[in-house]
Amino acid sequence: MASDLSIFRLDPSSGLGIAAQIRARVALLIADGQLSAGDRLPPVRELARHLGVNVNTVRAAYAKLHADGFVRTRHGVGSEVLANHPQRPVVGWLGSNVVGVLLGGLDAFYLPLLRGIEDVAAEQGTLVLIVDTRDSPTLAVAEVRRLIARGVDGIIAVSNGDLPETSGQPEDAAPTPIVYVDQPDKSGHSLVFDGHQAGYLATRHLQEHGHRNIGIVTAPLAWPTVKDVYNGYVNALEDDGVDPATASVAEVGEFSIAAGRLGLSQLLSMPTPPTAVFVSGVANALGVLREAKSRGLAVPGDLAIVGYADSPAAALVEPPLTMISAPARQAGIQAMRTLDNLIRGKRARPNRVVLKVELTLRDSCGIHPIT
Repeated sequence: MASDLSIFRLDPSSGLGIAAQIRARVALLIADGQLSAGDRLPPVRELARHLGVNVNTVRAAYAKLHADGFVRTRHGVGSEVLANHPQRPVVGWLGSNVVGVLLGGLDAFYLPLLRGIEDVAAEQGTLVLIVDTRDSPTLAVAEVRRLIARGVDGIIAVSNGDLPETSGQPEDAAPTPIVYVDQPDKSGHSLVFDGHQAGYLATRHLQEHGHRNIGIVTAPLAWPTVKDVYNGYVNALEDDGVDPATASVAEVGEFSIAAGRLGLSQLLSMPTPPTAVFVSGVANALGVLREAKSRGLAVPGDLAIVGYADSPAAALVEPPLTMISAPARQAGIQAMRTLDNLIRGKRARPNRVVLKVELTLRDSCGIHPIT
């Protein structure tokens, strides 16, 4: 017997019938990836004996799983898990008025965004479940399946790559709505920050301080949100007559202080080190600042720094970091309101909203004239 089913016990207080409990447990194991395509369910008589129920009850549960498209049951062969099983609520165990929020990572940038979501959710009496997908597209897809299977009313996906445009359900099955935030590659209901403008504004500001050799520390350019920011940086170089092919680029694997330090180390090891650096990600910007100080570089005298996106931590270091600010709380508010409308059946045409960013001046880029 599959190990996950060997510890399964019926719950007489669940409010579900015995066959429905068996069907729900198996379907959740499939949705969670604990039963994979090709796995066989325990024989009907074996599971019935384990649970202490009539074989016809287990047979009815398997028949329902077959009808729902989770397994294929053949006489004399048994029940086998299908590869392309449906994504739909298995049972409403979470109850109504529950939404899931998928975060690409546990970054301080997401705090005001979450506050915006939770402020609107509190007005509606909605429970918010927060899931960290650790910048893993594979984990993000798996968590979407798990949330849908458990009956959430909707999902807000923040900075998660490779998610489906819909929940993957049949068109006639009332798909679970998903609203995307900070995912420029999505064409559904989506809110994005103007990453291109962020890269352009930051680089242009450093140019206004007299810098021409401006390096960049960036997370992987394959990430859609990062690519937009990088393109803004490149366009600013081009407008200043600088060939982007000669730019000092350090591509690091993540958003972290350690990655920022590594990125600056790479830039400073180049034949002509930059005099200014634009950094994508506040954690990376903090790392760049720490690495500069460890090398005895004065900021902004020896190295000017501008980062994206702003967070309270950027204002608490010495010198305070000039940053591009994004309206994260506003994005959370709008995302939750959009999702609520979709949940209530207001099926508006998919819409992409671009939120403006702005420059927040501090000391790390240079002296600014008093106005």
